[in-house]
Amino acid sequence: MKALVKKGLGEESIGLEQIEIPSVGDGKVLVKVHATGICGTDVHILKDEYPANYPVALGHEYSGYVEEVGKNVTNFKKGERVVSHTAAVTCGQCYYCKHGLLMLCEERKSIGSGVNGAFAEYVVVPAELTYKIPENISMDEAALSEPLACIVRSVIERGTVKAGDTVVVSGPGTIGLLTQQVVQASGGNVTVVGTSQDRSRLELAKELGAMEIIVVDDEKEQEKLQSIMGTFDVAFECSGAAPSAHNCLHLLKKTGLYVQVGLYGKKIPFDHDLALMKEINITNSYASEPTSWVRALQLLESKKVNVKPLISNKLPLEEWEKGFDIVMNKGGFKVLLSPSE
Repeated sequence: MKALVKKGLGEESIGLEQIEIPSVGDGKVLVKVHATGICGTDVHILKDEYPANYPVALGHEYSGYVEEVGKNVTNFKKGERVVSHTAAVTCGQCYYCKHGLLMLCEERKSIGSGVNGAFAEYVVVPAELTYKIPENISMDEAALSEPLACIVRSVIERGTVKAGDTVVVSGPGTIGLLTQQVVQASGGNVTVVGTSQDRSRLELAKELGAMEIIVVDDEKEQEKLQSIMGTFDVAFECSGAAPSAHNCLHLLKKTGLYVQVGLYGKKIPFDHDLALMKEINITNSYASEPTSWVRALQLLESKKVNVKPLISNKLPLEEWEKGFDIVMNKGGFKVLLSPSE
């Protein structure tokens, strides 16, 4: 089968390869991939800013159809539409596994970084971490269930948003716009901030229900920005950029909650003394856990989160370079690659 494989360090080490179709194995499901989204983590792997077990086929935000089930798998059958958690390998015995915190297992290997992922024609995943797609959700929409599960983890399971809370979301990319919608579903009132590069994204944030949008590097909006400093109950940093983290810290009121969602890919400066003097509560989230997926699929099924406007491009897997360029240059929202296009 064809797959987008990174063989080692260096951006030149990635390309389309022919690799073996994976065997299904006991307790596993072989999935025929419909489409896979390009995630910021994929870009970090491309740039050697996120660890990977080379050689490895990238991709983890996917939807597909059951092609084959392994021994002892009784709850799935060929042709069913599915998505899955990313933690393909865990020890099952450590403290974290036993408490449902699979992403924190020391032996955890995720699809797309630790083991072969979904920028391919087929991917193998554990049946116990596979979920059926609700009937009213399209296959393209379902490909965004993984990032949505990550946001459920951030907003509901790790963060705390109460009805009526004032919430700032910094960074209106796919992750930020999903965060906005989950916060709104939780009863929060959302202001979305971004840079002048994000104007079209901020407009979409407004369409999706943001109470306010602000361009932080626009001189005309500086007065408005200054007027809201120190007023927010919760801040979600979704851009993975140091200036955004700085802004979030200043936008929060004393005793506010700072939630890191974005991945920086490097060390950044952070004013911990200011956080201390404001008694800021700080938390974060790392991907998703099985509990996150149940709620994410419920949010999609109930239409409380709309991912359709976030799908800006769908390209054949062969055009992966074009897709990555779009993502890295902020030329769209979520870019899907399909092995069958």
